[in-house]
Amino acid sequence: MIKILLLVIALIAGLIVGPDLAGNQGYVLISAANQTIEMSVSTLIILVVFAFAALFILEWLIRKIFSLSSSTRGWFSGRKSKKARALTNDGLLKLLEGDWKQSEKLVMKGATHSDAPLLNYLAAAEAAQGRGDVDSRDRYLQQASDFGTDRLATSLTRAKLQFRQGQYEEALASLQGLVDANPRNPILLNLLKDTYLQLQDWQALLRLMPSLKRVKAVTETEAEKLEQKAECGLMAHIATQKGSDGLLAHWNSLSRAARQQPKLIACLVKQLISRHADSEAYIILRENLKKHPDETLISLVPELKLPDYHPAILKLQELLRYNENNPVTHSALGQLYFREGKWTEARTHFEKALEIRPDVTDYAWLVDTLEKLNESGAANSLSREALKLALPHKE
Repeated sequence: MIKILLLVIALIAGLIVGPDLAGNQGYVLISAANQTIEMSVSTLIILVVFAFAALFILEWLIRKIFSLSSSTRGWFSGRKSKKARALTNDGLLKLLEGDWKQSEKLVMKGATHSDAPLLNYLAAAEAAQGRGDVDSRDRYLQQASDFGTDRLATSLTRAKLQFRQGQYEEALASLQGLVDANPRNPILLNLLKDTYLQLQDWQALLRLMPSLKRVKAVTETEAEKLEQKAECGLMAHIATQKGSDGLLAHWNSLSRAARQQPKLIACLVKQLISRHADSEAYIILRENLKKHPDETLISLVPELKLPDYHPAILKLQELLRYNENNPVTHSALGQLYFREGKWTEARTHFEKALEIRPDVTDYAWLVDTLEKLNESGAANSLSREALKLALPHKE
C-alpha cells in the first residue's frame, strides 16, 4: 500500500513540476567505465518512475506465484488429512463391530496424516488384542507413548487391555505412579480397585477405599461390601500365614466399629473353626450374640466342635426368650440336641423351625431325627415334602 502511495505521489509531482521544466529540462550525464549516458532531467525522472513501477509489478508476480504454491501444498495436505479422518472413522466403526483385522488396517493407514495419531495407535492396540496379537498390541502402545501427548490416556488403555487379557500384574505396573498425579480420576481408581480384587491384594484395596469414596466412584453400599470382602480376605490370608493366634491379634487391632460388624465376626469365626480353634470361636460368638443376635452368627453355633454343648444350648435358649419365633435359633438348637442324641428335643425344634418357614436343610435334619426315633413312615412322608420344596414348581 505504501509503495503504491509513493508511486502516485511521484506521478502527481511529475504532473505539477513537468510543465515548469518543459522549457528548462536540464542536463544529466552518467559515466561508468568507458560508457556515458546523456539525458534530460525529466527523462531521468520518468525512467526512475517506470523502474519503480516495474519492480512493484515483479514483486507482486513473485508473491502471487509463491502464494499459489502454498495454496497447492495446502490443498494436497488437506486432501490427505480428510482421507486420514475418513480411514480413522471407518476403522473405529469396525472396532465397535468387532472386525479387529479390518479395524487395525484402517486406523493404521490413517495414522500418518491423522489429526490425532494417538487415537489411531490406541485403537490399533485394542484391535490387535481383539485378534489375539499381544505383541502387536504392545508395539502400538509403545508408538502411542512416543507421542507423549497424553500419558494418562495411553497408560489407562494399556492397563485396561492388560486387565482384559488377564495380565493383572502387568496392569498394576501400568497403573502404579498414576494415582499421585491423578488422585481423583474415577476410571483410574475403579480399574485399580478391580486389579486389586483380582490379585487379592486386600491391604492395598483397603488403602484405596477412602479415595474411591471421596470421588464417589462407588456407592456407600458398594463401599461397605468391598470393605467387608477385603477384611475377610485379609483375615483368611493372615490365618494362613500366622494361624489362629495371628488372626486374633489382627482382630484385636481393628477398630471397635469393625469388630461389631456381624459379617466380619462371621468371617473371623469361620476362619477359627477351619483352624480347629472352636473354643475361641465360641467365646467370640457368645460375647457378640449378647449384643447382636444376628441370624448369621446364630447359624454358626452348630458348626462348632465343642467338648460340651450345654453352655451353647443355654445361650440359644436364652435368645429364644427374646424372640421365640426365630427359625434359625430353633434350627440351631435342634442340631445341637441331635448331636447330644436328644432326639425328642431335636424334633420339637426342627418342627417349630419348619412351621415358621419351610427349609430343605431343616427337612433333612428332621428326617434323620425321625429315623432315629424309628418313625420311618413319618420320615418317608416328610422326605416327599422336602422333595417338592427342593424341585422347581411346574405349572
